[in-house]
Amino acid sequence: MNPLQVGALAGLLFAGGVGCCARSLRRAPVSLAAARHRLYGSAGAAQGGSPRTVGWADTAAVGAPGRWVVQHFGVGLQVVGLTSADVITRVLTSAGIVLFAVVCAVSALMALGLLPLSVLWPLVALALAVIAGWLTVNDISSKIDRRRRELRQAANDFVQLVAVGLTTDQSVEEAVRFALAVGAGGAFDALRAELDTAPQRGVAVWEALDDFGRRYGVRELSEFAASIERQGLQGVSISDTVASLAASMRAKALDELERDADKANANLSGPTIGFVVTTIVFLAYPLAQRISDAFGG
Repeated sequence: MNPLQVGALAGLLFAGGVGCCARSLRRAPVSLAAARHRLYGSAGAAQGGSPRTVGWADTAAVGAPGRWVVQHFGVGLQVVGLTSADVITRVLTSAGIVLFAVVCAVSALMALGLLPLSVLWPLVALALAVIAGWLTVNDISSKIDRRRRELRQAANDFVQLVAVGLTTDQSVEEAVRFALAVGAGGAFDALRAELDTAPQRGVAVWEALDDFGRRYGVRELSEFAASIERQGLQGVSISDTVASLAASMRAKALDELERDADKANANLSGPTIGFVVTTIVFLAYPLAQRISDAFGG
């Protein structure tokens, strides 16, 4: 590649990087149409004004990239409040920024004569852009796992608090209110908001709990919702059922903590062995040197 071709390639990549940066920093317009679309979806948008503009990310979300995102993450996207278009936008934005930065750096170094002109540099830039996109996908996966762990912990705390409330001769409604008032944390706030808004939406508490558990994959909340439904419709006592469910959730949480501890110990075994071997070599080297000198080595 001659300098003219390198300059043209750098210009194209610069324009693409600027477009990616502008796309990532652009906010959704705050308007009644946007609020109506969030509340009612496409039906509300059709009733109340101009239709929503379909962007390139939405187009990609209904194609092969969107299908891959749905297959890879599944319902985990709902856990972190993302869509296929959001994931595609983040991946392409990170890859475009890295590609732009690498091309600009390589072009500047070649212009200063610090790097030779080679066809390998565009391949290196593309490889680094792919790595950046892959890291973004892994970051989203880790966020989903962390959010699921937080939701399971919040569900565990909620059921434990309800069980404690029932042991003090409180009714189920009072125990649920007690649990919502005591619990803290981001995941617990999501559960609290779901249950606090249920009466305004005309939804029973057990239906809200069951919907929350199904949406985020917390099976124990669905079981707890079924117990509350039986108590609300049939008037049966659920103290023993809730206590058994709380004990089962405590045992499961303890098993997860033990697995995490074992995994952490396994991850530390390699560095520990390396440290011990290095220390032994460091301490044994002077002795080996003296033995070698004594035998005329």
